[in-house]
Amino acid sequence: MPTLTPPPGHNVVALAVDNRMVYGFLVLVSAILRRASTPVFLVVGYFPSELNESNRDLIRRILDAWAAKYELLESKPHELFTERRHLTITTFSKFVIADQIAEPHLWLDIDTIVRPGWDDIFATMRKAGTKTALVVAEKIVSPHTRFEGFNAGVLGWTAAPRKAWFDALASLPEKRFSSEQYLFNTLYSDSFVTVEPEYNFLSSWHAELPAHPNPRVIHFSGPIKPWHLARRHVSAWQSINATWDYWFSAEDAMVKESLSRELLATLRGLRRFALLSGRLHTGKGALAGLVMRFLTIAGPLGDVVVAILRWRARV
Repeated sequence: MPTLTPPPGHNVVALAVDNRMVYGFLVLVSAILRRASTPVFLVVGYFPSELNESNRDLIRRILDAWAAKYELLESKPHELFTERRHLTITTFSKFVIADQIAEPHLWLDIDTIVRPGWDDIFATMRKAGTKTALVVAEKIVSPHTRFEGFNAGVLGWTAAPRKAWFDALASLPEKRFSSEQYLFNTLYSDSFVTVEPEYNFLSSWHAELPAHPNPRVIHFSGPIKPWHLARRHVSAWQSINATWDYWFSAEDAMVKESLSRELLATLRGLRRFALLSGRLHTGKGALAGLVMRFLTIAGPLGDVVVAILRWRARV
């Protein structure tokens, strides 16, 4: 597999995008570029079957308008890359891209947003020895921490060699949920170091926000994302989960970027599409997705549901 050589003097950030996530991707990239303390080079992975040519062209046009340094990296999905509940095959791109970038780089899931200080993690990545392959965030011990090991939504890859993952993936049970996170914790269990939870602050930890007032990377893990929320409910949602405000602030900043009227109109269309872009399923978290879908189509009737959710959040 050919390796990719980023330009010198740039922090490398790797992401992957599909048709459902284009709007969230653009909000995140806008925040990355705006809040970077060092020039950034973006490596944007995609599978052709999951990101159509129209969206690829749109991404190029907007990144060019923002004067971003980037490369769109086409990859071929494997039959072992399976979808499960709200997770799509795109999540496996973090393995494929890492195999093509030998030097330190930061992987971010699209359902994250960055704040000032997010790129301080690169200093730790560069200082890591050759026996340390990953820099990951510590967990917060909380009733809302429902995973073992480290969360794979934010991965600081070092210059250490990557580990072979294909055979390990092939050996997993077919129905295992979140296979990629399980694999990372298995393959790299003895070769990672941790940084503060602020570098991968899960949205489900919102009750812990007073004790961690300066999250640098907020991760909206789970089936519902901020872009699924009808904007009439944004103010009320602050009392349900205050971390979502960080994403909406980044969205507001993005639409103020210098773009043509045509591209701004396209962004508005993408935002409308994003409202209903969540994958409906019957597994864990299905009800949350249905509630968000209802809030989008119910108009003022959704205010009652949000009022109930606010009451439950206070109880």
